[in-house]
Amino acid sequence: MRAIRTDYRALPAERGHVILYRLAETNHCPGCGGSHWLVGRQSAECARCATAIPLMSPATPGPSLEG
Repeated sequence: MRAIRTDYRALPAERGHVILYRLAETNHCPGCGGSHWLVGRQSAECARCATAIPLMSPATPGPSLEG
């Protein structure tokens, strides 16, 4: 039986796939496949279907930084 977690830290290995808006890259909307975005301070919104995704911060480890 699996133990119940009582701490709620963000553990990248346990949270699965996370969709993030990456600056300086081509980003496709997970909802409609569009590539036009309205970028704010914390999130980016698809200009076509209004799907919002969080921005990848410089401190967020990317695929090249994970071990």
